[in-house]
Amino acid sequence: MGIENLEDNKLPGLKVVGKIDVSAWSKFDKNKKPATETRLENYLPNLKELLARQAKESNLSLENFLDEEARIIVSGKEAESHNYLVSVQEETFSREEGKTLETWQRDKEKSAANLTELALTAMLHKFLHKYFIVARSSSFDDYNNGVDQVLVDKETGEVACGFDEVIVNPSDNAEKSKKAAKLGNIMAKGGANIQYGAKLQEGKLVRSEVRKVPAFYVSLLKEELAELLESLKINPEKTTVFEERIFNKLLNSLEAQAASENLNADLAGKTKSVLEKLRVCANPSQEKLAA
Repeated sequence: MGIENLEDNKLPGLKVVGKIDVSAWSKFDKNKKPATETRLENYLPNLKELLARQAKESNLSLENFLDEEARIIVSGKEAESHNYLVSVQEETFSREEGKTLETWQRDKEKSAANLTELALTAMLHKFLHKYFIVARSSSFDDYNNGVDQVLVDKETGEVACGFDEVIVNPSDNAEKSKKAAKLGNIMAKGGANIQYGAKLQEGKLVRSEVRKVPAFYVSLLKEELAELLESLKINPEKTTVFEERIFNKLLNSLEAQAASENLNADLAGKTKSVLEKLRVCANPSQEKLAA
């Protein structure tokens, strides 16, 4: 999840550039243990299982595109140098925190920030899989190009947009401001560049670098993340009412942000196109499960 290292292994309880603070919504069955009482890392096995199935399905559209955690695989003539750069960056991040690389990687995996990325990837796949490959960006793009996730349009082959996420406390605006500033700089330069993306070539999806991609960010409160993790665990396939509320809230915010921005013609067109397609996906035909 980028180089942000957000904390809290326990849960106590895209403007194109802007923030999405998803409101707290309905609670689950009062007779079962609240998600907020469950340690964060306990959801990792379930999420990894979901993402492995997601990757297998997505790889039918583009072979060997995603690894078992739905992350785009670094591949091609620059793969060796880019993987080396990622390893150097991770060594640097771990030293800055006074940890061994192994400890840093373990802590990062079970952090709230990483769980937010995994959970949103799994949830978005539920809504978007008919039209999009929902992928976690390659580690290279995560660390160097400012996006955690990408949506690849299966029909056009375009990388429709990139996402970046943050998990926050209700009163903490620092991380939100940092994300807004970072993505603001990206959009001011015309959009995000994705080294490991995809495009349509002779009617077939192929790996490709893509440039000037709209970039968004979404923030979740810890309590919202807890409910989303529990929802995905209980209902791994069908969308729930709770998830539909998150998705629609996200879209409403994106539309408002895009309308308020002075985008260049290219970005404005790309943003309008992806938002229209996301809106089509907002209400899938399958039965909604109550959360």
